[in-house]
Parts: sequence; C-alpha cells; structure tokens
Amino acid sequence: MSYFLGVDGGASKTAAIVTDEHGTILGRGLAGGSNHLRAGIEEATRNVERAVNGALVEAGIAIREIEYAYCGIAGSDHPTHHERVVESLRLFFPRGNFIVDTDARVALTGAIGFGAGVVIISGTGSVAFGRNTLGREARAGGWGPTLGDEGSGYAIARDGLAAIVRSYDGRGTPTLMTQLLCNEYDMCDPGDLPRFVYAATTHADDIARYGKLVIEAAQSGDAVAQSIIANAGRELAVCVLAVADRLEMLADSFPVAYVGGAFHAHELLLDPMRKAIHARAPHATIAPPKVTPVEGAAMMAVRAAGGPRRER
Repeated sequence: MSYFLGVDGGASKTAAIVTDEHGTILGRGLAGGSNHLRAGIEEATRNVERAVNGALVEAGIAIREIEYAYCGIAGSDHPTHHERVVESLRLFFPRGNFIVDTDARVALTGAIGFGAGVVIISGTGSVAFGRNTLGREARAGGWGPTLGDEGSGYAIARDGLAAIVRSYDGRGTPTLMTQLLCNEYDMCDPGDLPRFVYAATTHADDIARYGKLVIEAAQSGDAVAQSIIANAGRELAVCVLAVADRLEMLADSFPVAYVGGAFHAHELLLDPMRKAIHARAPHATIAPPKVTPVEGAAMMAVRAAGGPRRER
C-alpha cells in the first residue's frame, strides 16, 4: 500500500491526514496554527510536525513510509515566505518528497475537485481562490487583518466588539452582544475590552474567537449582530466576484464553495452573499465543499506523486 499525506495549515489550526492512493483516510492529526507570519516560523513548524505526527501515529506508520506529502500553508504564497516554510520543513521530510503550497489552493481542490470554480474561505482570515476551464487561477483577499480580511471571522468579531463599545458609550444601538460577552466570557464591563484587545499577547485568532458571540446574537434576533453578519456576507461576495471577473467566468455556470468557521452563521451569512453573487454571476451555484481542505491536500499529494516532481 502507498501512503500519502495532506496538510492544511491556517492561522488557528493545522490539520493533517494520511490516506491511501484511493483517498481512504487512515489517520488524522490536529495542532495549533501554522501561518508563520502570525505564529512565528518555529511555532508554525512545530505545529505542522505535531499534526503530522498525530496522523502518522493513528495510521500506524512512520514518516519514511509516506510516498508524497502536500502541505497547504497559509502565509506561504509570497516567494520569500514560501522558501522560508520549505526550508523549515526539510528536516522533517528527509526524503524531500513534499510540496508547500497555499492553503487556498488545497481548499479549492477539496471544495470542487480539479475542475473550474471558486472557493471562498472565511476562517480567522478571508480569501477567494478560483480556477477556470483553461486552468488559469486567480485570488482576491487574503491580505491579513490590518490591510483586509473583510468578511472573515476576525472582521465579524472586531465589528461585534466595536458595536459593544459603541453601545457602551451611547454612540450606538444597544445589543444583545453586551450581555453575551458578560455571560459567556465573564467580561461584564466593556471598559475591560481594550486591556484584552491591545495586549501584546493578543493576536488576530484570539479576537476571531469572539465571532461566535456575534453569530449567537444574530441567531437570537439581534439586529446589530445580524447587520454585521450580512455585511460580512456581502464582503465575501465581492471577493468571489473579483476572482470570477478576472477569470472571465461571470457569465458562466460555475460552483462557488464556502469553507471556514464564519459559515456557522448559515443563512444569515450565506443569503446576503448568495444574493450579491447572483446579481453579477446569475449562473453560479453556491454549495458546501465536496470534501475538507485537508482532504484536498491529500488528493493533490496523490496527483503530484503520479506526475513529474515539481519545485517544492
């Protein structure tokens, strides 16, 4: 039997699976985030190794038995960053049988397979990535919390926390999110928020976790939270349409798959996103992914092993 390894590394978590050549999952592993721009290269590398080792142990095999590994790692798309990630993993993959790619590409493969379509990712960050029938690819978003990440879990959480302090000041509408912040996070004085938000130890993924209180408030009928979620959906649609436009797909029928924790908001997020997409791409179909991004990475490992070995 041949064994293949898929890795999906994001800002908040890293998933790894071992499969056979048919895609049957034999082992799974999970660790913290592996975007080195946020976690640092040493911690990011350790988390990849932890996730992979967990999958290897569950599969009952050693790393030397892996035929090929495909690692979709957030923050690795720029050539300088890509080389840094590759160098950090060389010792862990002593046979050199691995590829480092972007997390967006493995998510696209998991979402739609190897055909044409677009995936929109909204986890801690947000990015859209697509491919047309000619094999051309394009992306939009993915600029991080300072320059972008509109519609992401981070953006939803940030806007929710901002709404809480606006309400606290009397500058905004009262919101259920204030009470949920007290009940579920034991932060009953919004005046304590700056101490957490601006602490040197607080990162984007720490703030993104507060997105679930925005979703919970929206699902309970809170108008302020619902507005935040709806705006996030429209921002994600902008990313999808930018990719489809660059790939000259707006008039075509193509799948749009959605991936990431922000979509736990379900139709509160999907409905405004769908309407905005259909306004310019009426034949697009919006649906869940076929399989997970980490399964997409394993699919790409199987395919890579069967063709000419490309640059890592």
